Amino acid sequence: MIITAAVFTTQGLRFIPESSPAARGAAAANSHGCIECHGRSEPGFPDDANLSCVDLSVKITHPRYDGRCSDVLAYFEVVRLKRTFHRRAESPNQSRFLQGEILARQYNCFQCHGELGQGGFRNAGALKGYIPGYFGNDFALLTRNGSTESVQAWIRKGVDPILLSRPIEGKIAEFFIEKQEISMPVFGTLPDTAIQILADYVIALNELGAMDAKAIRAYGQRTQ
Repeated sequence: MIITAAVFTTQGLRFIPESSPAARGAAAANSHGCIECHGRSEPGFPDDANLSCVDLSVKITHPRYDGRCSDVLAYFEVVRLKRTFHRRAESPNQSRFLQGEILARQYNCFQCHGELGQGGFRNAGALKGYIPGYFGNDFALLTRNGSTESVQAWIRKGVDPILLSRPIEGKIAEFFIEKQEISMPVFGTLPDTAIQILADYVIALNELGAMDAKAIRAYGQRTQ
């Protein structure tokens, strides 16, 4: 679903960027080199059992940084999950939800759409300048409100043909598909079962929305 990330409405185009706590946290962490200190081992990340956020920027022992602490903690949570993925993937009793994550990582979906589809990656030439995540208005309007048929079409063909067939939205979408730097890969050779599992997983992530640290930790418990 990598295209314009445009929001098409009956009132016309809206150019409101969408983001998630994890995506904002990743931007803050990368700009301030958080991984240089925290990224060498999992215990290096802050871990509050109550998921209450302490403003680390006011601590004398911690460098000041821009951005909300809650966003950075959400980013730390997706890093934890990425690090424990192989352990979870080796589980003998894989849920369909975990099978979807396995496929998403195998085919590098998160490299463009952000960890757990939380978005935030730049895409030069796209209308809103980024690749949409699996949440919010961008996703809904590009996938016909998250329909299974549309999500499967994006996976199989790299675009939903029905979107392109629309008189106004289709012309705009086609223009930015050609203009954008990163385009949606085509996975039409995947088995039907794999495409269905992957589509169901993407839709399930959409239902979770833009996740904060608590929601991401709950996601991890769901895939244990």
